[in-house]
Amino acid sequence: MTSGNSVRPKTPHFFYGWVVVATAFLVNVVAAPMNAVVVAFFVGPLSEDLDVSRSAIAWALTFRIAVAGLTGPFMGPLIDKHGSRWLGAVAGVYTGATLMGLYFVDSIWTLYLMFGLSGLMGFGAPGGSLLITVPVAKWFVIRRGRAMAIATAGAPLGTVAGIFIAQALIHSIGWRGAWVVFGLGLWAVMVPLFAVFMRRTPEDLGLKPDGDVVDPSTGNTSVAGHATTSQEVDWPLRTVLRTRVMWMLVVAFGINQFVGSGTLLHRVGSFETDGLSDGMVSVGIAVEPFTFLIMALVFGMVIERAVPRFIGALGLAFMSISILPMLFFVDGQNYFIFIHSIMWGMGAGAGMNFMNVVWPSYFGRKHLGSIRGFILPITILAGGLGAPMYGYIIDHWGGYSMAWSITLISMSVSGTLYLFASPPKPRENAAQEASGESGRSTLQG
Repeated sequence: MTSGNSVRPKTPHFFYGWVVVATAFLVNVVAAPMNAVVVAFFVGPLSEDLDVSRSAIAWALTFRIAVAGLTGPFMGPLIDKHGSRWLGAVAGVYTGATLMGLYFVDSIWTLYLMFGLSGLMGFGAPGGSLLITVPVAKWFVIRRGRAMAIATAGAPLGTVAGIFIAQALIHSIGWRGAWVVFGLGLWAVMVPLFAVFMRRTPEDLGLKPDGDVVDPSTGNTSVAGHATTSQEVDWPLRTVLRTRVMWMLVVAFGINQFVGSGTLLHRVGSFETDGLSDGMVSVGIAVEPFTFLIMALVFGMVIERAVPRFIGALGLAFMSISILPMLFFVDGQNYFIFIHSIMWGMGAGAGMNFMNVVWPSYFGRKHLGSIRGFILPITILAGGLGAPMYGYIIDHWGGYSMAWSITLISMSVSGTLYLFASPPKPRENAAQEASGESGRSTLQG
């Protein structure tokens, strides 16, 4: 029987963090035209209109990604300090203007310039813009996996829609008009969403992550019946850089970006060389984003109750298995491409969740923008080198078999690094902070 004077914590009917998630989801949808998959449909028309090769056009995307990587170390600390509300609104105005500026492109050099400028705010970069990923991670701890998965789901949905919209616009009003429409879309959706709904942290609104409530009888916090008594430890970037696990993760992510970009760009040619028709390749590859979408949501739930590094390793195991049909393709066995796409999509869904969850889980929320901003140029550089290096390997050093063997071995190495990337100990952070402030290290047992 419950005592008459006992007080139960009140559970809020709605947590504002889900508004932040919905905002990130919709921004990911409208920013999807900057994705390489959608840009690919502009390559042909651009090549014909500007009278340059397709490979020359492809460098424009490289410039956008490179600029996005260079701005990461500056953007991250700004997000930590000020949040992405007004930064995102300004980014929407600026990025939309650069897309509409593509209407006036009259040479390959102005194309490079406009693509480079369009990457200044980080949209179109691998792993998503810091303006989207960092705020969501700061609003959640217990439910971070599902929140990040839902927010990220906007990207594949926007990509699929962007493909059909781009094709329709290019055929009706031309590639120049298509970019104007996409730019206006950013203005119409991204700008008001950031300005009206985005907030920096739950603490700014007097809330706690996940909508925690305090039980007056114990002083503990809980969310939907789950105890959350453990305290986060926020690691500043200078301390993170001294940890072994940080560099293990950076190396693993860099390897994955290198082999991933090379594999994604050249796998279509591999299947065509194996004798698959263009139609079969298109249908087979299209299975991947849908698999990714479903598995990203599934693993977003799973990672909340699992050891994150195990989910990352499992994702790489799936992606390694997806390479086997490419290495050992048998003539006439067209279903091999579906095995590849499904397994790759499953692995990408698990890997995306690991990448988004591991940094705030290991190092806290306060300095997340600075940490991810520092890492971004490294992974982008690796991804940028992967595609041309794989082209060299395929053309001059062993063909597709050698390329896919490198992918398989590299992913095995990354998976091993994930398995041994244990979380750093909070007392290590405290000791190093004390060392930095007083010149001596204090280690508490």
